[in-house]
Amino acid sequence: MNRVIKHLIIIIFLTLFLSNCEKDEPISNVINEQIEAFINVNLVPMTDDNVFTNQTVLIKGTRIIEIGQSHEVDIPDDINVFDCEGTYLMPGLADMHMHTRDDWTDNRWPVSPLKLYLANGVTTIRDFGPNGDDLTYTLGWRDEIDEGTLVGPMLYTSGLRPGHPSASGQDPQSIVQWNHTQGFDFLKVYSYISYADFIELMTTADQLGIYTSGHIPYPIGLDGVIAAGLNELAHIEELDWEFVEFNRDTVFAWDEWLPYIIGSIIQQIDISSDFNPGQFQADYGDKLATVNSILLANNIPLCTTLIVSALIVEKLFEPENFLSRPELIYMPQDYLTAFNHGTEKHQQQFLGIEDLANYKYGLDRMLLDELHRAGVPLLLATDAGTATMGIVPGFSIHDELSLLVENGFTPYEAITAGTVNASKVVEAMIGEDNFGTIEVGKRADFILVNGNPLENVAFVKDIRGVMAAGVWYSRETLDNMLAVED
Repeated sequence: MNRVIKHLIIIIFLTLFLSNCEKDEPISNVINEQIEAFINVNLVPMTDDNVFTNQTVLIKGTRIIEIGQSHEVDIPDDINVFDCEGTYLMPGLADMHMHTRDDWTDNRWPVSPLKLYLANGVTTIRDFGPNGDDLTYTLGWRDEIDEGTLVGPMLYTSGLRPGHPSASGQDPQSIVQWNHTQGFDFLKVYSYISYADFIELMTTADQLGIYTSGHIPYPIGLDGVIAAGLNELAHIEELDWEFVEFNRDTVFAWDEWLPYIIGSIIQQIDISSDFNPGQFQADYGDKLATVNSILLANNIPLCTTLIVSALIVEKLFEPENFLSRPELIYMPQDYLTAFNHGTEKHQQQFLGIEDLANYKYGLDRMLLDELHRAGVPLLLATDAGTATMGIVPGFSIHDELSLLVENGFTPYEAITAGTVNASKVVEAMIGEDNFGTIEVGKRADFILVNGNPLENVAFVKDIRGVMAAGVWYSRETLDNMLAVED
């Protein structure tokens, strides 16, 4: 059913009381058709690199209906008014590569990650592979969030991943057709798939009009996925393997591929030395230029997920710093137990080859810089949610923003990756470009912050309140959402 029609069906008129921007949470989060006004606010619409002062934004239901100078916009009687003088209103952020789990609503998590996202100003998430016995739970969550009956950010989701061990032995054409029939928003392709199966699934996806994103399967390579029509790459780090010589025609079981490639890296590269960008340019400059030109020519977006490499280095070399992160109180206890026992995912993957983590992080940072300067479209993303890597949903988006700025992005460019660029990709997926900027007709997804985020990206986490699809969450409400029971 069309989402707009769903909204019309479930409209319930609520009476909300407001004196300023610290308005309490609505009685429920069911969609509200009463007009609301943000007045006297500094507007950061992300339509360009500018702030517009003394603005009024009117909201009705889930949509923005008017924007203008506060002295020029007529405020209807008997509406909710947010006097936001001194604050900044910017679009909500999108985490464009994360993972859900069907246990998010169980007691395993101290707080549901759906709430962690909202409390951190993330109003859109894109699931690159749900985890559970029945993957269709995400479709139910998506519809409930869309209808306003479940608290959480707008959710776009993939389903069963061809090339993933969980889909081992299943016909790729059938996997694609199942995802399409169920109504998933896009198809995520994983690393362990043969050339023949990859071509079959991409052909089927093209016939069904399904948007595709994913890894670069080891037997395929960048040239192969581009030629087959893959729409997007799931990580910048997927490009790492383009600079390693290995035999893509080798036939391996899924769990034999990574040890083989790591062995090839160790044979070809001195990982004991710190990554040297100048030396890498001297050795691989032509290849790097070719990679950039291919991606740019085909307008291939990439998810950043730099926090993954950064945290791997921190976990391996500065475990005390990692454990001191306050947001770890929101991770399941079994993850922290595994880390303290040395059995966490990356502790095991890099056991005995810890220097490779440092080299990889240096390479990923350089690739980010090169892609950024070349103008390749980038998407803010963190790979959070799996409960196996210590990447905390919601909180990690601010780490990712900081990493982008540390590596050459302006605050505007970094925020663009999680707003404007994100909505353009969703438009390519499902035909709706309805968030990412503050404009009339767009979805009312906002963050109200206490400082100018275009001056300092750290202000993005200094949150006064969040609006998600027209539902307002005050600072007090967000704090209550974040509360962990003793």
